[in-house]
Amino acid sequence: MKAPGIPDPLVSLVIATLGEARTLAACLASLDEQREAPPFEVIVVDQNGDDRLDAVVQGYADRLDILHARVAFRAASRARNHGARLARGRWLGFPDDDCRLLPDALQQAARSAAEPGVRVITGQTIDEDGRPNVLRWAAAPVRFTRWTMFGCLTEATLFVDRETFLAAGGFDERFGPGGRYPAAEGIELMNRLFRQVRAGEALYNPAIRMRHPTKVPPWDRQAVRRFRTYALGDGALIAKNPEPHILYWGARTAVAAALQALAFDGWRSLAFAARLGGLCRGMGSFTLARWTCRD
Repeated sequence: MKAPGIPDPLVSLVIATLGEARTLAACLASLDEQREAPPFEVIVVDQNGDDRLDAVVQGYADRLDILHARVAFRAASRARNHGARLARGRWLGFPDDDCRLLPDALQQAARSAAEPGVRVITGQTIDEDGRPNVLRWAAAPVRFTRWTMFGCLTEATLFVDRETFLAAGGFDERFGPGGRYPAAEGIELMNRLFRQVRAGEALYNPAIRMRHPTKVPPWDRQAVRRFRTYALGDGALIAKNPEPHILYWGARTAVAAALQALAFDGWRSLAFAARLGGLCRGMGSFTLARWTCRD
């Protein structure tokens, strides 16, 4: 639904959501608070199968250019691809439903989009205290490459020229929550985008910030499960793309995990051991599926 007087969007924000309504409500509130933002639309791809989000979305119908798209499946990458096909904007963004964009995030994204030759833009996640989290983010703006992308993006911080995204085939729906390999969908997509995106056309701007929950630490049983789950996607990514930059990243990841596991530091070491095991399992699973023509 489009509020009266709102121009066609420059940016389409596709939010794949599943779970509590209040999580999405906080995300939409942050979008309603954007300052000096370009025209943008919000496409909520609702995987819940019930009406729990109806009131939340309707509450923003007169403030945001918002579309509530219900789907009958539960898979984040498939939901993002579905939303991308509905999008009208030149640029696509894919914030998680538990992210809250800082008030100048879209303004900063538009400034980056205006730079000559840019086809991919990324920002960073921060915690409640404003400190970078989730990744070891690059500290300064940079035109990143295949070799340097690992500290410059997650799927939640990614903005992609829509034509470039569609030409690349969108997200690989085997990767990401709800898929066979439940992580690494952002890096997997970016690796394919680099087949079309030339040197200098991918820009990381740490001024594009969004708050994202820090899920580890605490170091506990849940952290072990999370590390194992994420590593399944990382391992599958390595098996799918055994290219030099992916193999180098995978080797560094495995060595770091092994060293942390050998530190014998309680749950923390168990989590890194689970990460190492998950990498191996993900690689083996993807390779076996390829051999048996299941992928």
